[in-house]
Amino acid sequence: MWNRCRWEQVARGSMARLCCGATRPKADLTPPATACVWSVDVGQYRQLQEKAYLNETGSEAWRLYALLLVYPLASIAQHSYTGLVQRLVARNAALRGAALDAALCLLPLAATFATASTRTFWLFAFSAFSMLSSSPSPEEKEHRGEASGEASGEARDFSMLQGRFRFVAEYRALVMISTCVVILAVDFPSLFPREHAKTETFGYALMDLGTGCIVVASAVSGSRRKGGVRVLGVLFKLWPVLLLGSVRAALLWGIDYHVQVSEYGVHWNFFFTIAAVALASSLLDLRAGESPAAGALLATLYQLYLSTGGGADFILLAPRRGLFSANREGILGCAGYLSLHWLGSGIGALLRAFSPKLTVLLLLAVSSLSALTTHFLGLAGIAVSRRMCNLPYVLHVISLSTWVLALLALADLAASHPRPPISLTLAAVSDSMLAVFLLANLLTGVANLALQPLLVPAGSAFFTLCFYCLLWSMPCAALRAKGRALKFW
Repeated sequence: MWNRCRWEQVARGSMARLCCGATRPKADLTPPATACVWSVDVGQYRQLQEKAYLNETGSEAWRLYALLLVYPLASIAQHSYTGLVQRLVARNAALRGAALDAALCLLPLAATFATASTRTFWLFAFSAFSMLSSSPSPEEKEHRGEASGEASGEARDFSMLQGRFRFVAEYRALVMISTCVVILAVDFPSLFPREHAKTETFGYALMDLGTGCIVVASAVSGSRRKGGVRVLGVLFKLWPVLLLGSVRAALLWGIDYHVQVSEYGVHWNFFFTIAAVALASSLLDLRAGESPAAGALLATLYQLYLSTGGGADFILLAPRRGLFSANREGILGCAGYLSLHWLGSGIGALLRAFSPKLTVLLLLAVSSLSALTTHFLGLAGIAVSRRMCNLPYVLHVISLSTWVLALLALADLAASHPRPPISLTLAAVSDSMLAVFLLANLLTGVANLALQPLLVPAGSAFFTLCFYCLLWSMPCAALRAKGRALKFW
């Protein structure tokens, strides 16, 4: 049995992981009694956790652009199964329809993001060719252009999943789905490449995009409130998010759950960041035309603080003494996320203001300009840092977000019309982003408490990941089939 197993170094140091299928272990490691080690004692596993999630170098930026080509592919793939799902729902078989929709929508995305494979580019190219071969006739295009022209002077509503802005709903859903996939996939090193785990300080990685892209996706589809903003009203609306953040922090502390402090700090978390950004943006209540300039100014001023005001040294090197210092990444990073929110609001205004074809060109221009600026800042010694949420990180997220939005908008333009209904799962996730993320976080915690995922072989890891995806997506799709939403905020 000894030569049928392999040891694989998970991180620097002597801690190693055993799983089926490769070479003999190093000489300094004691051979196990069985073929595969699925668990170790608590102390050893904690040491392994402290090293297994480290990602000092990250990946390459172009790999992220290539990987996200799967988003328009997922949009196109809906055409092959939404008709069947709709027929099942019409026959009062909503649960079966929801299960089929969730499986067909999520499992390919889970396979893509769990392995972070750029091979999906070739699938995208084939699907794009097939889509273009069935492009609408000139009469259909003319009719669609007239419809767009009639709507150009009207207020456009992003909530219309079958309207011009359907691709925005698809973007919101796909960002949240990929985020939910990778928050568990990263716990399986046999499956998920370490280069795409959250970077420790600088670099590009798939997991670094999560919070930033969620903030942009929410801002793009948001609408500005009319009239004054009341502080108590804003706080009352945010209480569920603040409660979720507080409960999560208390639970993680109570069960001694492993937390990567370089992400948000010791006590801070995603929900506190979302609440802080929502509170600041609501109280300042900028107009659509003011948001891009405010976002760019805030990101620049924050970068000046990091580069010349000692901010970078404080975040990266200071001891964690006191509540503020212990959570400095989360608290100070809110400046970067607020600038992302304002820039996202500006992108939303851009989508409303121009025709579909011009919108695609403008989105690609914004993406290219942001990517070039990020590159030149890197040459100047200011590298992308998710940990600090600095200016290059903000520009990197904007570049990728506008790149994906442009591709989804282009897919919508090129597809035959009228398009089939949007996937139940995509519609449900787009309408209930926060509730979906909460459910996925709870299930991720259960999986980490029930298993020692760092030791699980690839086959079992992928099965667990697929089952987890169905658990959080099927309830949302089933409620959507019945005309309801899993939404509390």
